Amino acid sequence: MTALSTLIGDVDEFFSRHLGKAALHRPGAASNLENLISVEDIDRVLTGSALRTPGVRIAKDGTVIPADRYVAKSTLGYADLGDVVDPVKAVRFFRGGATIVLGTVNLLLPHLHALCKDIETDLGHPVDANVYVAPPHARAFEVHCDAQDIIIVQIHGSKRWELFDAIVPNPGGGKIVSDLDASSSTYELREGDVLYVPRGMPHLVRTADASSIHLTLSINTLTWADLLRGMVLEILRSDDFAGALPLGHDVAGQAAPLVRKYADLLSAALADRADADAVDRIVYGRTAFGDGLKTGLFRQALLDTPIDLADRIALRAGTWPVTTDDGRVTVGDTGFRLPRDAVETCRRLRNGPMKVAEISSAPDEARGIASALVTLGLCTTGS
Repeated sequence: MTALSTLIGDVDEFFSRHLGKAALHRPGAASNLENLISVEDIDRVLTGSALRTPGVRIAKDGTVIPADRYVAKSTLGYADLGDVVDPVKAVRFFRGGATIVLGTVNLLLPHLHALCKDIETDLGHPVDANVYVAPPHARAFEVHCDAQDIIIVQIHGSKRWELFDAIVPNPGGGKIVSDLDASSSTYELREGDVLYVPRGMPHLVRTADASSIHLTLSINTLTWADLLRGMVLEILRSDDFAGALPLGHDVAGQAAPLVRKYADLLSAALADRADADAVDRIVYGRTAFGDGLKTGLFRQALLDTPIDLADRIALRAGTWPVTTDDGRVTVGDTGFRLPRDAVETCRRLRNGPMKVAEISSAPDEARGIASALVTLGLCTTGS
């Protein structure tokens, strides 16, 4: 059972009945899930890791507190930093009824990062994690909707979620929703409960008589606009669109009759480019897909552990290599030039792990390819 199925149940049913359509509440679903977050983790991150803004936000009753009210000058590492969060000030706001939001906290906690990458592998969309630490009787934000699908895990205490039966078709991040004429459902989340909220679904969140911590796993959903924008930008870099607009007193007037010509040219180029490799390159060429879990990479280099033919080799969690026929592998916005056999190995590993010996019938070649992929941080090996 994967982390995703532990949280949301049957994955196929979730995709067909809930994803982007309807909320899902699963009481106690996260109770036995490893790699979650603890109160001690949050305390260590907030008070002992020299957090800098905008990694922390503080909000109360629909108002985001200006960062200059909870940061202090710091000489950490002899650098004169002015944006380090002062834990005393942050906790003072918390005691005064404000909610503390820790953004992309998965980057500070490897076990939580591993959870995000595990879920990301199943969903095919980038996943990150925010933590909301709220005092009793708190309401951080007004009714709003998010641009991401979110999976909520209640970590400590309880929290009341009011979800409105409406979907905003083109939501912006944290978009305030006013004059909402829709029925709503209320969910009281307790420790271990899971709640899925579709992107664009308005919601209002409050605590009752006790403090609360919840984890938000944000599915940073790629849209058709993201895909087409990437493909169009590639096309527009070609010589066909590099010419200057007409010169003269009425540039717009001269250009207007030519727009149809270039629009048709763009449309034809887009149709020609709409193949699997182009889509693969645009979807998985995003920086987020290069942010695989790199834990153990330095240990591998330090100990220089030899690779055995019996070892299993696998892509690092959250790593999505985009391969091309010219011997290049791109991960996020980072490119590697590899031998053709290594490129083919990356393609095969997209379907799952395999033994090093299966890379090539020549043992030295198999070990060499595996070693190159491990050294570049694309893969891990183990028995």
